[in-house]
Amino acid sequence: MKKKRAPTVDFLAGTYDDIERHGMELLVFDAPELSAILRGHMLIERVIEALIAGRMKHPSHLLDRHRLTFELKVDFASALGVIPDTLLGAAKALNNIRNAYAHREDHRLTFEELNSLKIKWEPIQKKAYKVACTKGEEEAAKIAIIFLYWAFLNLLPQAEHATT
Repeated sequence: MKKKRAPTVDFLAGTYDDIERHGMELLVFDAPELSAILRGHMLIERVIEALIAGRMKHPSHLLDRHRLTFELKVDFASALGVIPDTLLGAAKALNNIRNAYAHREDHRLTFEELNSLKIKWEPIQKKAYKVACTKGEEEAAKIAIIFLYWAFLNLLPQAEHATT
């Protein structure tokens, strides 16, 4: 019997708790057949789209009618000032990793690539990542992506009202 997928969440109108729970279900509990990199890329892209849409009068005129690349969305969000420069490099590094998986069947994730996703981590995050690295690239990827997802998630207006 196939496991039921987590329902989608509206990243612009959903509560912080709903969006965070949705991400954790996909990243931790519901992704045995997909890489944390691919899921994390998708979730972070959804956050970026919500941030862009929040600054537009008619976001559907752009976001629903045109196939914008992840990199263009990242640059557009940066130009709008909705993502800080500290996350710009990590977002582009994540996209490079995703593209390596998408375009090279022999791609193997490296710790060097994962280290490019690091941002200003707290000491406890650094410790968790170090432990995950001892378990291999897959565990380290999950932790690095979760921390990056949380950093992007905290850019949403709902983060100001989070109960966690």
